[in-house]
Amino acid sequence: MTAATITRGNPEAALCAFTFDDGPMRISIDAWLEALEQGGARGTFFLTGEWFDRHPQKARELLARGHELAMHTYHHRRMAEVSQDVFFEELQLAELAYQEATGRAAPALLRFPYASYREENLEWLREWDYLLVEGEDTVDWSGPPSAQLEERAIPALVPGAILVFHANENAKETPQAVRSLVSHAQAEGLASVPVSELLQADGIPIRERAWQVRFKAAPSSAFLGEQWRRVEEGEELRRLAADSLEWGNPKAPTGAGAYGKWLEMLSAAVQAEGETRFAARSFAGQHWAYAHASVKGGTFVLEDFATKEAHADALVHVLQWAAHEASAAGCEWISTALDMRRIRKLCEQMGIEAEIVRLNG
Repeated sequence: MTAATITRGNPEAALCAFTFDDGPMRISIDAWLEALEQGGARGTFFLTGEWFDRHPQKARELLARGHELAMHTYHHRRMAEVSQDVFFEELQLAELAYQEATGRAAPALLRFPYASYREENLEWLREWDYLLVEGEDTVDWSGPPSAQLEERAIPALVPGAILVFHANENAKETPQAVRSLVSHAQAEGLASVPVSELLQADGIPIRERAWQVRFKAAPSSAFLGEQWRRVEEGEELRRLAADSLEWGNPKAPTGAGAYGKWLEMLSAAVQAEGETRFAARSFAGQHWAYAHASVKGGTFVLEDFATKEAHADALVHVLQWAAHEASAAGCEWISTALDMRRIRKLCEQMGIEAEIVRLNG
C-alpha cells in the first residue's frame, strides 16, 4: 500500500488552499505573509529543515499568525534519486528541525522538492504515516510576472483547490499575484485555509510525529554541584524570572507584561505535582541556567531548560546536573524532546550512550 496523494480538497466545500514550497534563505518571507494576511488568508508552507534551522523564531511566528508549516525534506533533495536510508534520513532531519524550532510535533504532510519521486517512495512514506500533498502548479519557480501568474491560477481557483506556489528568491513576483488571487477567492466566496483544514472537510486526519533524545545517566566528576540549587517560590524565583527573561529563550513571552507572565510560567513548573525538580545554576551573582525535570516510568525527563549563553558547552552543565539528579533518583536513562541533536552530539563527544527515538510510536 502506498501513501495517500492529495491533489485537491472537497469540491463541495467553499474552501481553497494557498501553499508555498522551500522558504527563502536570502530574503525575508514577510512579503508572502503580508500578501496572504491582507485578505485574511492563511497559508501552508512546505519548508526545508535547513530553513527551520536558520529561522526558528520566524517559524514560531508563522504558526502564531495562523499559518501551517509542513515538510519539504531537509536538504531539498531530489528524492527519486536517493537510497532508502537517505530518504528516511531526510525526513527525520526535517522533523527534528521542525520540532526543535517550534516546540511542536511535526505534521506528517510532505511535498517533494521538484515533484521528484518514484513509486516506491510512496510506499516508504506510508511507513511513516505521511500524506503527499500536490496541487495546481503555478510554475512560479520560473519567475513569470505577477499578471501571468494570476492569469494561470484564476481558472484553477475553485472549491477544494490546492494552489502550488514558491516562497523563495526565484518567485519574487508571487506575493503580488497572491495578493490579487486572495481577493479573487474572496469574491468567489472561497475561504483560503491551511491544507489541514481543507482535508478536515473531507474527514482526512493529519498525523503528527515527535522525537526525543535519550541518554545514559552518567554522573561526571566535573559536575559543579555547588553552583546548582533548588528553586522555590519567593525572591530567588523572582530573580531567576527577571534574569532568564533576557536570555532569548523562545518559550519566554515578550512585550507588555512579559515579566509577570514568565514568572507565572516558572512558578507553575516549581509547583508541579509529582516527583519533580526545578533548579538553577548561579555564580558571580548571576543566574546562568535553569532546569525543570520529572521522573516518569523510571526515566528522568528534562521537561524544560535554558542557559544564558547560547553555545553548546553551556548545555553541558545542564546535562551534568541531570545525570547527578537522575542517578540520585535511581534512574538509568534521561530523556528530553528539546535540543535533541546537540545533546546527542555532546553525549557522543563525552562518551555517553545516546540515541534519538520516536516519542509517539
